[in-house]
Amino acid sequence: MSEVPDKKPDLSRLKIDRTPKVSSSKWPLILFIILASYIAWKEIPQFQTSDDTVVQSVRVQRRGGAKARTGTAANGYIVPRRRAALSTDIPGRLVELNVEEGSRVSEGDVVARLDSRELEAGQKRLQAEIKSAKAIEKQTRLALERQQKLAKTEDVSASALESAEASFEGAAARVQSLEASLMEVMVRLDKSTVYAPFSGVVVQKNAEVGEVVVASGGGTNARGSVATLVDFDTLEVQIELSQTALEAARVGAPLLIYLDAYPEEGYRGQVRQVWPTASRAKATVELRAEFLERDERLLPELGVRVVFVSEEESNPTPPMVLLPKSALIQGSEPAVFIIQDGLLEKRPLTLRDDFDDSLIEVGSGLIGGETVVMNPDPGLKAGDSVKIGKSKP
Repeated sequence: MSEVPDKKPDLSRLKIDRTPKVSSSKWPLILFIILASYIAWKEIPQFQTSDDTVVQSVRVQRRGGAKARTGTAANGYIVPRRRAALSTDIPGRLVELNVEEGSRVSEGDVVARLDSRELEAGQKRLQAEIKSAKAIEKQTRLALERQQKLAKTEDVSASALESAEASFEGAAARVQSLEASLMEVMVRLDKSTVYAPFSGVVVQKNAEVGEVVVASGGGTNARGSVATLVDFDTLEVQIELSQTALEAARVGAPLLIYLDAYPEEGYRGQVRQVWPTASRAKATVELRAEFLERDERLLPELGVRVVFVSEEESNPTPPMVLLPKSALIQGSEPAVFIIQDGLLEKRPLTLRDDFDDSLIEVGSGLIGGETVVMNPDPGLKAGDSVKIGKSKP
């Protein structure tokens, strides 16, 4: 008789499942709660993680000015009449650079310095040698004076007097030589500092601290200048005028200048110079025209279009810059908050007469097109990070 193996009974099927079950009718409610929570997190400020202050904005208006006209026209570029590549007459390693692109400097400001420790050491050495040489010069002068007194009483030989004179002349010559060497070192020391030759704006930084700067040559790792300086007061227009329109080109001829970046308004100008030769390859003549009115939108190398006009057309109504009164900061001095790259800049203004109930004319501080904060909160300050909110209906 065979044995039946021991086999434990499977009781898993008898286990009671106590996991709570969700009724299918409740799923829409759950999805609605999740969606509502997400919308609240996105829209309610206290649930947002950003620290940016939400502000309402408005653009500054610009009205009037010269309008586009037809007539003899040409294209050109804004160029500076006064431009300088700032450098030194001596080679050296740059140890100080005080400007960046866009820096404004005044005439005589220190732009950069070269390593001058070796020159300063030479200056101190020469000063010490000059002090010693002057002491010897004094001794030889006194000795010469004694010999000259003795010579009057014939108590000294002619050779002794000549020797004293030679010693004094040699000592004096050495002092002069050392002083000339000191002057040379001082001149080189002065040349190790780069000064601004005129007031202007740095448009290009050509070197960094640690680089070798030379006047010319110097190898592939050397720089010829540290920065490029432009006098913005001398910005003018370089024009290539077709030879067929040359009759319009005369010194003093009025014209209107339209920036390619802002083609809706023109600047009054006049021809300053006509080049005394033409370009055979281009069949053009170069002109230079000066601006009779300027603002901060004029930049070197901007493209322009010029239109030659009559004397009557060259005097358009001056443009008006209009600011919503609601953008003014409450305070003693007129000012607004300009929004630039998400940050606030406080801009002081001068104001003129009211244009209407909601707009006021700006005398200076704005040129039109800026984005400013509307109804600024008293707690706002320059440098705050803000976010532009949706305009209210």
